Amino acid sequence: MPRGRTRRGRPFLLGHQVEILVDGGPFYRSVLADIATARRYVFVETYILRSDETGWRVARALAERANAGVEVALCYDAFGSDALSAEFVQFLDDAGVKRLVFRPLSFWKWSWPWSRRNHRKVLLVDGHIATVGGMNIANEYASEELGGNGWRDTSVRIEGPAVTQVDRMFRYLWRREGGSPLRTDRAERPSPSGGLPVRFFANFARGERAMIRRAYLVAITSAQKSVRITNAYFFPDRALRRALVLAARRGVEVELIVAGKSDVKPSVYAARSLYTRFLRAGVKIYEWHERVLHAKTAVVDGEWTTIGSSNLDPFSSFVNLEINAGIFSRRVGDIMVAQFEDDRARCRTVELGSWLRRSYLERLMELMFRWMTKRY
Repeated sequence: MPRGRTRRGRPFLLGHQVEILVDGGPFYRSVLADIATARRYVFVETYILRSDETGWRVARALAERANAGVEVALCYDAFGSDALSAEFVQFLDDAGVKRLVFRPLSFWKWSWPWSRRNHRKVLLVDGHIATVGGMNIANEYASEELGGNGWRDTSVRIEGPAVTQVDRMFRYLWRREGGSPLRTDRAERPSPSGGLPVRFFANFARGERAMIRRAYLVAITSAQKSVRITNAYFFPDRALRRALVLAARRGVEVELIVAGKSDVKPSVYAARSLYTRFLRAGVKIYEWHERVLHAKTAVVDGEWTTIGSSNLDPFSSFVNLEINAGIFSRRVGDIMVAQFEDDRARCRTVELGSWLRRSYLERLMELMFRWMTKRY
């Protein structure tokens, strides 16, 4: 049985088909194809929704299903999606797409950008198919062939009984935040019929805000051979840092791919402030300097994989709404390890000797942004 598989006795569920979606090309092809197959309902959650070419492409697909009588519900974060055009919103409303704006910004309520945001990215179709990962709905994430920026990201498409966990999470949030009533009932969980063990980890209820962080901790502390993490905004808390250091010291191969190029430059400096301790413990660090890195994945011992929206930083661990899929499979692990090795070959290796010779200005920037991140 998989290590780290349970919390309060809830196990991985058997009977899933899993497809890894690397970057925007496969992701948007999969999402648009799944939306087109919907017969009962389509639920979408995203942090960023833009009224650009990619946003309109998805909006038209959702509108087509809504016009065909499929229930379509769309939840997007007020801060992440603050630049939507009136034309875009009216188009969705006219098509009958139900919209929920998560925590609208207000001077009079505690809903400023630094308060809790909905950072989840979910596509749910008919209660049987769920796609989760790091992809928002915007040109940055679309492939360059489709006119996007081609950010490096990973999502996962899952069919099977654990998808009802995602369905339940979406409906809970929709009701709690005052969304208009949903007319379709939750689909019944299909019976397992072969396939992979999967479960979803989400920060969505008060008692489960740190569930994803705990899943990481259990997996890292029980690792026997390897821990490979790719994370775009990397500033784990003290317990996670200690778990990574101890794993390396007991002989586990710990490798990190982190952003060297980012849309949030302070996060790069905050992550770099942790390098010295990691490198001295034997953790291997690789910086990605090509397209913007936005992926949030890990594979432990080539068997336990997680893919989702959660960064390893205080915002994701303790504040924002997040969702990750956990998969226990050697086959999926092999795919993820191969992808990690491909990404690693395109990174810059951080060596301890040269790292210790960096400038005092760089050190000052690291200390400043480390302090700011910790203060949050």
